[in-house]
Amino acid sequence: PISVKVLPILETVFFGDNLSEILASKTNTFFDVFSWLPYGLIHFALPFVVAFLIFVFAPPQTLPQFCWSFGFMNLSGVFVQNIVFSCAPPWYKVLHGLEKANYSMKGSPGGLGRIDLLLGFDMYPSGFTNSPLIFGAMPSLHSGCSTMDALWLTYLLPKGAPIWISYVMWLWFSTMYLTHHYFNHGVAGSCLAVLF
Repeated sequence: PISVKVLPILETVFFGDNLSEILASKTNTFFDVFSWLPYGLIHFALPFVVAFLIFVFAPPQTLPQFCWSFGFMNLSGVFVQNIVFSCAPPWYKVLHGLEKANYSMKGSPGGLGRIDLLLGFDMYPSGFTNSPLIFGAMPSLHSGCSTMDALWLTYLLPKGAPIWISYVMWLWFSTMYLTHHYFNHGVAGSCLAVLF
């Protein structure tokens, strides 16, 4: 079954309101680009940068530890998303309310659709609409990956910890602003990263 109501309710219970809905209620071009940078660009490149830094600066045999922890975190996250707890992301509530979800539905790019309009190409709408995994939002692997990167960067460059933590917060904001994750998803993704 696909959970539609549990996470919005939990977000309201834990935080007093639906943070994702509040952040996404007023959009503008600056915040669209500001949110797209970590969510759509940095997220995909940073693990390779971290792996390179580990390879160059960390003791021998550290890189395999990073790779295994990163890989198993993602594998576990996808297992939870598909088998244990499939749930609808915030864009679903925007489009369908709390209507029951099913696997024949199409995905949505959420706020990322505005980036395609801004840049004049069609990447996110076609990609997300045809995605086979549209109810895999919990835990947020964007959050998990950013936290994993931040933890390893803190290990390598401890004085930069405030920067690495700020990056995680930036990504959390972006996931909610773009209506791809609830705050709960971000917390769960970061907890998964810390676990691994």
